[in-house]
Amino acid sequence: MNWLEILKQNLRFKIWAKYKANIYPSFYYSHSQFGEDMVVRHLTDGKTQGFYVDIGAFHPVYLSNTYHFYCKGWQGINIDGRPKSMELFQVLRPKDINLEICLSSEEKDVTFFSFEQSPYDTINPSVAEEVINEKKIKLLNKFSMKSRTLESVLEENLPDGKKIDLMNIDVEGIDEEILMSNNWQKFKPRIIIFEKHNVSFREASDSSIVVFLEKIGYEFVTKVGFSLIMINKHY
Repeated sequence: MNWLEILKQNLRFKIWAKYKANIYPSFYYSHSQFGEDMVVRHLTDGKTQGFYVDIGAFHPVYLSNTYHFYCKGWQGINIDGRPKSMELFQVLRPKDINLEICLSSEEKDVTFFSFEQSPYDTINPSVAEEVINEKKIKLLNKFSMKSRTLESVLEENLPDGKKIDLMNIDVEGIDEEILMSNNWQKFKPRIIIFEKHNVSFREASDSSIVVFLEKIGYEFVTKVGFSLIMINKHY
């Protein structure tokens, strides 16, 4: 390979290729922590229109399992309980419905633990204790707030006739609790992503929440990092 060809290849793959990201089938930018968005891209055949519900959305771009799809033309609902968490969503994802709401298994008073590193925010006291004592992350504040159920929030905010293509849940320590607060007869997403820490693939596949979802028509696709991905076989 002569110097001119070397120059051409460098220009093609190191400079020009960056402007072609998300166009070539094998060259996509992932915004997820473990590439979950690329798994969902494959499962949805790269569709350019869809609807997501992102619970525990955290940030509109960083560590986001839904930002890739927003960029492709999807829209959805972003939910996070941290105060002022939706201000940046309103700026960077104005086409979405952005809700500052805390979810749990029922409508009740809960204590919200806000940490120096906001991905660790939680309403689960045992998780908060683990974050403080084991991860050594500073607790900034804790305060009382009202929680809502997933069913009630979807009843109020899901556009009429809209099907959910992707539901992503990342709420430290209560992902399963939130899933169980859904009305599965009425709101049945095509794909679900939720977290389950410190388990193997086999242990994850045998867990009670996976067994429950399989009974109502879901198939366990894969485990990516902490995330379990399941798809509705009858969507």
